[in-house]
Amino acid sequence: MTDSDRNDLTAALADVRRAYRLLWGYQKRILHIVAEIREQLGFIPSSIEYQFDPPDQKIEDPSRWMWDALPFSMIGFEAEQGEGRAQCGSRMLYIDVVSDTGLAQEKNRSGNKWEPKPDRFQPPEDCRSELRLYILQNSRERDENFAWHRDVVVEVGHWKAEGAAYRDASTGVLIYGETIDLIELGNRAALAARIDRFHVSAQTQLNALSRR
Repeated sequence: MTDSDRNDLTAALADVRRAYRLLWGYQKRILHIVAEIREQLGFIPSSIEYQFDPPDQKIEDPSRWMWDALPFSMIGFEAEQGEGRAQCGSRMLYIDVVSDTGLAQEKNRSGNKWEPKPDRFQPPEDCRSELRLYILQNSRERDENFAWHRDVVVEVGHWKAEGAAYRDASTGVLIYGETIDLIELGNRAALAARIDRFHVSAQTQLNALSRR
C-alpha cells in the first residue's frame, strides 16, 4: 500500500466514524419525535413495520441487502387508541419515516428487483428527509380478530399523504395523511405546532368523510 493509498483510506475511515456518530444522533432524534407525536395525539405504541427485512443473524450473508442492517432508512411506527380496534370509529396512527427520498425513489423504480444503490440516487442536496404521517379510521364494525398491522398496514405503499382524507378502496378504512419535511420539526415547539395543525386537519376531514 502506497502512502497515498494509506492517507486516502485513513480519511475514508474517519468519514465512516463521523457518519456513524451523526447517524446515532439522527436516529435518537427520530425516536424522540415519534414518541412526542404519539403522546400529543393520544396514541399507544403497537407495532413496527420494516420497509426492508429486519436485521437478524442472516445479515452476515454478503448477498443480503445492506439496507436490512439500516432499518431507520425506511421504517413505520404504528400506534393505536385503546383496545377496541374492531369497532367503527377506532383509529390507528402510522408514522412513516423516509430518511432519504432518494432511496425511496430508487426503491420504487427498481421494484425490488435489485438492491437500491446510492450511486444511482439523486444528489443528497436534491432529496429530503420526511415523515409521512397518517391517521386511519375504521368505517365499520369488523371481525373481532381484526388487526391493523395484518389487515391494513400491508397496503401502506399505496397510501396518499397529500393533506386530503379519502376512503381506501382495498381496505375500506378512512385515511388522512400529510408529508412533513423534517426541516419543519427543528425543535419541540415547532414539532408541537406542526402536529397540532395536522391533528386539526385530520379531525375535520375524517369527521366530515365519516358522515357521508
